[in-house]
Amino acid sequence: MHYSHETNAIRQRMEEVRCDLDQDVQGIVEGARDMRDWRSYVRTYPWVCAGAALAVGYLLVPRRHVAMQPNAETIAELVEQSRLAATPLVTPLGKARGLLLRSVGNLVIQGVSAYVGQKAGEHFGPQAASSPQDGQR
Repeated sequence: MHYSHETNAIRQRMEEVRCDLDQDVQGIVEGARDMRDWRSYVRTYPWVCAGAALAVGYLLVPRRHVAMQPNAETIAELVEQSRLAATPLVTPLGKARGLLLRSVGNLVIQGVSAYVGQKAGEHFGPQAASSPQDGQR
């Protein structure tokens, strides 16, 4: 087949466009990959990212409440305004019950710990005695 000079020029230009298109697509894929990666933003804009993190942290962390040291007059005034209930939090019976439950809980935990330690000693004791020492390998 005999192609004219114009045809050859068009074919060569089409081949160049195909190569450029392939390179452009690769560039777009890499750009999309960089947009998806948050580290690229930190590398490119470190101060903006630090400021954004500071702002988000400021908004998310709750403000510290100022502890009030009320005197007897302030407490009486709050009780009058029905903004403060003056009831005991723990009754004497509740204290005794809590003390008894803590004592029983501590005894149970000590018993379980002793049992687990005994079983671990039975299980690992023979293996530790038969394994070679660190210096005798």
